[in-house]
Amino acid sequence: MSLSELPTELTRTIAGHLELRDQLVLCRTNSRMQAICVQWIYRILILDDLVQFIRCCETIIGRPEAALSVWELKSHCLPSYALKSFYTTLRSATTKMENLRVITIDSLHLFRSIADVVFPQLTDCNIPLLLDSADSYSFLRRNPTIESIVIITIQSGQFISNNIYHIQPVHMPKLRRFVGPEIAACAVVPGSPLSTLTILWGPRPAMGYSRGLTAAASSTADLCELNHIITSWDPVLLQAIAEYTPRIECLNIQGFSLPGTPEKEDFLSAMDTTLRSLTCLAQLIVSDNTIFDRIADVLEAEFNRVRRWGDICPTLERVCLSGPWARWEGLWLPGKCCTNEPESIECLKWLIKKIVTSPELPSLYRTLGNAFAGVVGMKVLEEAVKRGEAVPAFDILRTEGGDTVISFPSDP
Repeated sequence: MSLSELPTELTRTIAGHLELRDQLVLCRTNSRMQAICVQWIYRILILDDLVQFIRCCETIIGRPEAALSVWELKSHCLPSYALKSFYTTLRSATTKMENLRVITIDSLHLFRSIADVVFPQLTDCNIPLLLDSADSYSFLRRNPTIESIVIITIQSGQFISNNIYHIQPVHMPKLRRFVGPEIAACAVVPGSPLSTLTILWGPRPAMGYSRGLTAAASSTADLCELNHIITSWDPVLLQAIAEYTPRIECLNIQGFSLPGTPEKEDFLSAMDTTLRSLTCLAQLIVSDNTIFDRIADVLEAEFNRVRRWGDICPTLERVCLSGPWARWEGLWLPGKCCTNEPESIECLKWLIKKIVTSPELPSLYRTLGNAFAGVVGMKVLEEAVKRGEAVPAFDILRTEGGDTVISFPSDP
């Protein structure tokens, strides 16, 4: 029995698992196979070439079945200029995509041509916006079905004006996730059932951090995850987080363009006070672009701080500074200790040495050390330390069962 003779539902399922080139071959078999394959060929359109873009748009305009099969449209083309007919063709094609669920458009020029189009099934959009223009929110206002919004930064380092008078409230009754500038968050978050929010903060916010975090607190659902993209280590942000969003479960603060500086140390010190107010916090991430040479130095520098934060905030289970930490049975451990990542051996070595040289740690740490190093190996290390010697050099070996033991260079 040939593929074309199979039941339609089975054929449709098979066609959906084929490569594009195979779907195109099947299209030439007969009209039935063509109708089935078209549903998959145009399901996800990724248009990175302007010529390809035009051809696809023309096909969609001329073939309703192709238009209705489009669920996702992605374009990373960035035309700085094009004929008016190009944008007219694009708009005509998108108006026929009644089943579109996801749209990603990087180019402001392309986006402007479809800003007034309604997509009845749209749930996710990744779009550029000129937030200072009078009609900049029209696309969102016309598409209240959207559940996830990501506002693409048009130029690296560009920040949107923070003029309070440019904010135009947009009711988004299904919005669950938002990523974008603070001023846009103020427009779309209030009154929405948002649970995940990422705010891009510009330098020196005009109204401090109160405006954006007041908007965050006005979500009709519990805000679980709050992410901040920052341009400076400002402890005032932490004060605002504690005041306006004390019940968040995940806090992520990212300074992608920031190095580790004395200002960051002050920021981390201020976190001690903030954590007392975050009564539901389970995960905390603070990251920047600092590169470290030795993992052991990083772990040593962070261990006491992470343990102190865990004491201040009993709900805290995971912390990530330069690397991940996890709480297990009340103990804080490097997150990569029990993984197959290359750094896991270095993390284990540091942890074993720390346990051996820190008798003041809770006794459960020593039990864990025995599990990682073996009872005999731990005894050798501890006896050397008791004699006032340095911790002997050792290697970590993995057993066939996946456990670890230590060996010494002099061992056969």
